[in-house]
Amino acid sequence: MSHSAPSMITITPHDLPLICTGPENETWNGHPRVFLPIQSNSSIECPYCGQHYHLNGIAEQHH
Repeated sequence: MSHSAPSMITITPHDLPLICTGPENETWNGHPRVFLPIQSNSSIECPYCGQHYHLNGIAEQHH
């Protein structure tokens, strides 16, 4: 069985907060919902599945 590297998913500020549920996730076998603290115009990788995300824009700071 071969595993391909996760692709880069580009998101916008409208997509925040960023939550990863894993690629091809099924309810019975998926990793937990992970909130990823991405910064403006930067990238982050999910620690569970390795999916890469890039925020294209400015992330508003929440209190």
